[in-house]
Amino acid sequence: MTAAVEKEMNNKGFTLIELIVVIVILGILVVTVAPKFINLKADAQTATLKGVKAAMEGASALVYGKSIVAGNHKVALADSPTVEIADGVSVSLHYGHPSISVSDWRDHLLDVDPTVFAVTSSIDSAVVVYLIENDKPLSYQELCLSYYRSPDSEGEKPLIGTNPCS
Repeated sequence: MTAAVEKEMNNKGFTLIELIVVIVILGILVVTVAPKFINLKADAQTATLKGVKAAMEGASALVYGKSIVAGNHKVALADSPTVEIADGVSVSLHYGHPSISVSDWRDHLLDVDPTVFAVTSSIDSAVVVYLIENDKPLSYQELCLSYYRSPDSEGEKPLIGTNPCS
């Protein structure tokens, strides 16, 4: 064999150093990408709570529509307005939107599994829906919950949102 053919046969593979560099680069990529995929539980919980938020928005809109028809959409909670949402089922209103009555939300406006979700009130005047596996929140600004706050005055919309889980 000639020297040129022999040299060409020796250059057909990767050196050990080249393989180690490739493995190190792949390791760095795995370390930076893996945390995004590991926290799937928090993402799933947040998505579930966003569904609860959507249900709260829908219930609030339906109640507000009924209160407009009833003509009590400009009345504050202090005057005890209600609207009938089903035969014999009424909910309390605050400027036409549902009030922050936990029993109204839990019993009439939301259909959530009580073995998974809890519906409660917070110290900052909100109805809060959270996962039972988590601690009871004190504020609607805590993580991993959906919340509803009645409007403060006539013509305002309620504050409805979801705080992501971590």
